[in-house]
Parts: sequence; structure tokens; C-alpha cells
Amino acid sequence: MQYHIKQLTVFLENKAGELSDFTHALSKNGISIKSILLADSTDFGLVRTIVDNPQKAKAILEDEGFSVRFTDVFGVKIEDVVGSFDKVVTALAEANINILYTYSFYESNTGIFIFSVEKERFPDALKALEAKNIEVLQAKHFYM
Repeated sequence: MQYHIKQLTVFLENKAGELSDFTHALSKNGISIKSILLADSTDFGLVRTIVDNPQKAKAILEDEGFSVRFTDVFGVKIEDVVGSFDKVVTALAEANINILYTYSFYESNTGIFIFSVEKERFPDALKALEAKNIEVLQAKHFYM
């Protein structure tokens, strides 16, 4: 469980001000957003975010009327050189692990990529990355 990052997945109406309501609920309660991805469809937006206190954030957002769920994801630290991301994706492909989605951000000139894989393949993904000497970040890296 040390590598299981609790990502918040939040459904927003696809209208002006919804994202602001979401971010304001977190900021007024001292929650720091570490990474965020917003995807949209015709009727709703889907926010995937990592925060410094996921349990508190979930409770706050639910109290504010947001639909929230946790998804376990993992983070990989990648050097900013050509082929680094390919090395990670190839390691997972060789282990026959399907990547559901990924997104990234930078921290101190290092790429951090967040990966979601099928729940039952999570341990296999970690083993495949470890076998290729790819650094998987512990969840506590993101928390207070």
C-alpha cells in the first residue's frame, strides 16, 4: 500500500464556475493540489487530482455536494531525457499491463507521471517497473 496514491476523481457539471467552486472548497480548507487533470464531455467534467490530504479533501468535497471517489494510482519519477517515458511504458507493455490513463507534472526539474492500471494488475505493474530499475514514488511523497 506504500505506493497506492489516493487520487480523487470528481464529477463536475460542464458549466462556468464549477472548477472554481471545486478549487475554492479545497483552498479555503487548507488542501493543497499537487496535480490536476480536467477532462470534459458534453454534460460533465471529470477532475482527477492528487492532494496533500485526500481523506480530508474527500469529506470536504462531499459536504459541498460534489460526487467524489478514490482511485488508486501510482507515480513514477522520470528523468527529463528522451526515451524515459518510453522506458516506463515499454516495461508495462512487456508485462502485459494495460495503462488506463496517465498524466504528468514536473517537480524540481524531474517528470512525475501518474499511472492508472487495472486494480488487479497494480502489484504486477510495480514489480515490472522495479525489475527495470524505474523509480516508483511512495504515496507519502504527495501527502502532508
